[in-house]
Amino acid sequence: MAVRFFAEGTTADSALGAMIVVFATALSLAAAHLNQFFTESIRLRFELNEANIRLQAEMSEHQATEAALRQAQKLEAVGQLTGGIAHDFNNLLTVVIGNLALASGRASENSNILPLLQSASRAAERGVALIQRLLAFARKQRLDARSVDLGALVGGIEELLQRTVGPAINLEISTDADLAPAHVDANQVELAILNLAINARDAMPVGGTLRISLCNQRTDRSSPTELTPGNYVIIAISDTGTGMDEATLAQVFDPFFTTKEVGSGSGLGLPMVQGFAGQSGGTVRIRSKPGLGTTVELWLPQAVKSPLGTSGDRTSRLPVPQGTATVLLCDDDHDVRRFVGELLKSSGYLVREASSAGAAFRILEDRAEVDLLIVDYAMPGINGLEIIRQAWHRHPSLKTLLITGDTDAVSDGGAGVPLLRKPFGPAEFSQTVAEILAA
Repeated sequence: MAVRFFAEGTTADSALGAMIVVFATALSLAAAHLNQFFTESIRLRFELNEANIRLQAEMSEHQATEAALRQAQKLEAVGQLTGGIAHDFNNLLTVVIGNLALASGRASENSNILPLLQSASRAAERGVALIQRLLAFARKQRLDARSVDLGALVGGIEELLQRTVGPAINLEISTDADLAPAHVDANQVELAILNLAINARDAMPVGGTLRISLCNQRTDRSSPTELTPGNYVIIAISDTGTGMDEATLAQVFDPFFTTKEVGSGSGLGLPMVQGFAGQSGGTVRIRSKPGLGTTVELWLPQAVKSPLGTSGDRTSRLPVPQGTATVLLCDDDHDVRRFVGELLKSSGYLVREASSAGAAFRILEDRAEVDLLIVDYAMPGINGLEIIRQAWHRHPSLKTLLITGDTDAVSDGGAGVPLLRKPFGPAEFSQTVAEILAA
């Protein structure tokens, strides 16, 4: 019995051991599978997180691209609108400003009507400034870019800047000793700096510090910038004012957006500066935080020629003579033609008028002695530049002046043709005619 029990016990132990081995093996396999499952789960979760990060980055990039596209479309729309209305508005403003100037000159100083005329003139000049700001924003303004010493330019307007910002604001100007000249329109740089200074002043209602610093900077292909690689001059304008949050900062270059009170700003200051910088081959960068002030950097391309200094010494003026020359005036706008004709007659010139190209050619073919041909660019059927070319074919020595209110009218195809942009006043027009006839 004992032997049988032992044998049977041995068999039972073996069976139990075998079962334990099987169970342990299964448990080990289950643990391995479970470990593999958890490892695979962690890997999949990691890949899912990476995919989410990539998706968010792609969505952010897509949103940024959409925002840039909307901004570009907005810029193009305003540009098309501005270009479309600029010609008509410039014609209207030419007549309004010119006739107001003539009327003011003929009114007695003691006349009650003189202040009214002067007020109307100031309003018309504001209209001109608004059109110019729109053109600057749309990058359609006419720039007279040349080599300019920006250090001398800023130094030349330092007194004006201090008067603009007021005595409560401390003005500090610093310039690199080796500052390179910039290839820019000096007048537009002055306007941009004044605009930025006014914005800084308004951000410091209780006073502060306005710093203007100028330095050289080079960018290359590795630089994280939208600029073409090359050499630039940076005008940095910093204030210690209220600053802006991110939401406001994202809109500062939108046309007509302003944080100022109604009637205190047009919302075109920064867009105008941005448009001018972009048209000049540069850019504008802005940094700001609430309570920490704002810094605006105006990046402008360096010039390769020797600097000419500020804008004030670029143009020499000739005395306006009372002439007896014969001028052929060709313009299809009756009001403009009448105003310009009055200006010419008041200077003593004999005026022949033509409302079309055909009428102008007939006057020239009549062998009439014409010393100067003044023609508007936007003429029906044929533009003014082509009228001038055909007139030169008939009379090679004929002096000419092209006038236009169309911002896109004349490019390189008008090289060598004197050009006067509308709107213009009596003094500017008379000076231009005198210079052409004296040349």
